[in-house]
Amino acid sequence: MSDKDIIKKSNRGGHREGAGRKPGSKNKIDKATVQTVIDMLYDKSGQVYEEILIEDFLKARQSNDALTLKYHTLLAGKLMPDLQSVEVVESEDAIADKAQAFADALAALAAAPGTKK
Repeated sequence: MSDKDIIKKSNRGGHREGAGRKPGSKNKIDKATVQTVIDMLYDKSGQVYEEILIEDFLKARQSNDALTLKYHTLLAGKLMPDLQSVEVVESEDAIADKAQAFADALAALAAAPGTKK
């Protein structure tokens, strides 16, 4: 093999120890700031952000405007997940059912063959 056949490996790129966003790090833009921006957009236009996004997105698709599509994709990707929330409400019946299922599982485990009493 000659010197020309040897390919030097670059020291750039790839995984580096300690690189990237740290686990548990906070978003740089908080929900209050996002909501303020959306409220300001509504004050100026009289339309809800989602309606503007949909209208502009459809217009951009019809006219093949890649720049507007990219812009709205970036905005939607940043703003919309920050506004999502999930509320879990459990009734007393659901809590009682879970407690009963747990008790039944423990009883079945205790009665299983090969378990010490």
